[in-house]
Amino acid sequence: MPTSGMDDWDYCVRVLPKVSRTFALNISVLKGELHRGILTAYLFCRIIDTVEDAAKLDPRVKIKLLTEFSRLVRDADYRARDLPRWVQDCAAVDGSVNDLDLLANTARAFRIFDTLPESHRNQIVPSVSEMARGMAYFQKKFDRGKPALLESENELEEYCYYVAGAVGEMLCNLFLVELPGLSESSREIMKRNAVSFGLGLQMTNISKDVIVDRKRGWSYIPRSLITANGLTVEEFNSAISAEENLRVLEKLLQKTAGHLQDALKFTLAIPRGEYSIRLFCIWPLWMALETVAVLHNNRSLIDSDDPVKISRAAVKSILRRTSLICFSNFLLKRSFDRVLKRSQLEPPPRFDLDGLKLRLSGIPLDNYPLSA
Repeated sequence: MPTSGMDDWDYCVRVLPKVSRTFALNISVLKGELHRGILTAYLFCRIIDTVEDAAKLDPRVKIKLLTEFSRLVRDADYRARDLPRWVQDCAAVDGSVNDLDLLANTARAFRIFDTLPESHRNQIVPSVSEMARGMAYFQKKFDRGKPALLESENELEEYCYYVAGAVGEMLCNLFLVELPGLSESSREIMKRNAVSFGLGLQMTNISKDVIVDRKRGWSYIPRSLITANGLTVEEFNSAISAEENLRVLEKLLQKTAGHLQDALKFTLAIPRGEYSIRLFCIWPLWMALETVAVLHNNRSLIDSDDPVKISRAAVKSILRRTSLICFSNFLLKRSFDRVLKRSQLEPPPRFDLDGLKLRLSGIPLDNYPLSA
C-alpha cells in the first residue's frame, strides 16, 4: 500500500537507497533539477526492472505491464486515467519488499516527474519508454517453455542496450541540457560513448550474477560465446569444466572492459569543473572496473551461488581516492589504467556502435509475435 504521512519527494529520496545502495551514492552528489530528474528517472527504471525480474510472473503479463508503462510515461492523459489501474495490476508482481513498495507508490514518482522542467522530461520520456518496450520484446523468449537463452553476442548487445544503453543516452542528454556551453568536440565524444557507459555497467552485473540468473531461468551468456569455446550450452550450465567456463566468461569480461574504457572517455569529456557530474559517473565506473578485476579467473563465479562483489573497504577506497583526483584527467586515467592492468584481460574488440544502431532500427518493438 502507498506510504502515508510523507510527501512525494521525501518518499522518493528515502526509497532510493532501499532499492539501490550503489546508485543512491552517486545520485546523491548531484544538485538541483538534475538531481531531481535523474533520481526520478532511476526510480522509473527500478519500477520496470522489478516487473521484468519477477520470477513467478507470467511473461505475457510482464509484456502487458511493460508496454503499458511505456504508454504511461509518454501519454499524460492516459496516465491520469489508467495509472491507478496499472498499479493495481502490479499486485501480481513478486520481488523484494522495498521494490514492491516502490511499485505500489509509482504515482509518487510520476507526480515528481510532472514537476520537472520540460527540457528534462523530454530526455527521460523516450529513453524510459524504449527501455520498457525493449524489455517487453525480450520477454517473448519466455514463451517457449524452456530456459531463456540469448543466441549471439549481437543479441546480448541489443538486450543490454534496452536495459542500460538507453539509460546511458538519457544521462548524456540530461548532462548536455545542463552544460549548454560544452564544446562540440566534447559533446560528440559523450554522444559516441554514452551507450558504452550503460553497456559496461550492465555487462559487469551479468558477469557477476551468472549463477543467480541461471537459477531464475535466464542465461545472458550467449550461445555463440559458449559454443565458440568448445562447450555445449548444457555443459556450460552444468559447469563440468570450471576452466572452460571461466574461459567463456573471460571473453565477456574482455568485452565489458572495452565498454568501460569507452565510459572513461565519456566521463573525461565532462568539464573538470563539473565536480558533481563527474563523480556521478566516476563512482559506478570505478566500482565496475574493480569488479571486473576481481572476477578475472575467479572460480567463485562458477562454484558459488552468491554473486561476486568487491569489498566494502574497496568501495570506500574508491569514493575517497576518486574524490581527490576528480579534477585531473591525467590522474583519473592513471588510476583507471592501474585497475585495468590488474584485470589482466586481453585488449577488447572494437565496439561497433553504428552496427548496433542499425540492428536496433530493425527490431519491431511495437509489433512482434509473443511466440517468436
